[in-house]
Amino acid sequence: MRTDQDERTSTAGWEQASSDRESQETTPAGAQDTEADILRTELRRVREKTAALEQELVEAKDRALRYRAEMETMRRRQQGELQQARDQGKDETIMPVLAVYDDLERALAAAASTDDEGGIVAGVKLVKENLERQLAHLGIRRTGTVGEEFDPQVHEALNTVPAGHGRTPGTIFQVFEPGFLQGDRLIRVARVVVVADSDAN
Repeated sequence: MRTDQDERTSTAGWEQASSDRESQETTPAGAQDTEADILRTELRRVREKTAALEQELVEAKDRALRYRAEMETMRRRQQGELQQARDQGKDETIMPVLAVYDDLERALAAAASTDDEGGIVAGVKLVKENLERQLAHLGIRRTGTVGEEFDPQVHEALNTVPAGHGRTPGTIFQVFEPGFLQGDRLIRVARVVVVADSDAN
């Protein structure tokens, strides 16, 4: 047997359900579309912002790589300039020594032309040999000797003589001033006379 309380509860539930249905029925149809448009717009903005950030990241990486390459180029250039300055300083130091070497050779050549093999000549020879050892200790070697093949990279031809009479074309016939190398680096060019090729005009 239903009581008044049960009837009131049932009536209230029916009225609430009816109200919910009426609310759904009275909601404008375009409201849901408007929410979807807003979501799509926000999604598009997020995607555009993400794309812009990715592009900025790519550009930043590219700038960093260029900066690193420029710094590496600058470092190598500075090292090259520093090494060049060191080599120039060495050359300026060694040139007076090479001039002494030239004087010793001239003295020995002059003594040989007079057939004088006295004590002075022997002393000059010892000084020259000692100087050669000191140069070798510094990694400096001579280039440009009679009979050596002419190399335009380290030899300067002051004159030529014709081939023949045991003269091999393309070789050094006479040395006016020997050259010197330190490793592969030319310190002083050798000034020489070269035997001309046999077919040279």
